[in-house]
Amino acid sequence: MKQLIAILMVLFLAGCINVQMTPAPVTPAASATVPAAQPAVQVTPAVPAATPAVAPATSAEGTEPAMPSETVAVNALPPTSSAPGPTGARDPIILKHGSFKGVVHPTSGTAKVYLSPMNKKVLGLFGFSTSPGPSLTIVMHNGDPANGFVVGTLISASGNYPYDLPNDFDETKYNKVSVYNKKYNVIYGTAELS
Repeated sequence: MKQLIAILMVLFLAGCINVQMTPAPVTPAASATVPAAQPAVQVTPAVPAATPAVAPATSAEGTEPAMPSETVAVNALPPTSSAPGPTGARDPIILKHGSFKGVVHPTSGTAKVYLSPMNKKVLGLFGFSTSPGPSLTIVMHNGDPANGFVVGTLISASGNYPYDLPNDFDETKYNKVSVYNKKYNVIYGTAELS
């Protein structure tokens, strides 16, 4: 950030020097009797080491060096954002999915088992909603959630939530995902996965 501010200050000062050091037009009669005044001090702005050197410019005739105001070069700052294009990231691969239906309590939303772009298996709940309750868990099973795979504790009664699955998790062994209360053996809602 300090370097950016320093570069901007240098560019601002270079613009000020450019305006102040522009020579006044000289008439032919004046040039014959009085030599043109040259600046006594040459101002060289501080430039970061990575900036390429600028060769001195010459006048239109190519015989004499141009005035210092003509030799100031403005280096463009690198763009802050890249141009749109392919990022190389792929979309998640859906392995199984299903829609929730209420069993004991109204439950809605979608459950998706997918492979993330980082090759991790995830169970995602999307547009999910159910009734709040104590000790609710997300369980994958084949009809009996008491003997299923406990994915995790329900994060919230509504929203979009990802649950990481083990890398060696075999989603083909399960055809349902449920919101389950093990203490009372109650299924709030279930999604059939296909």
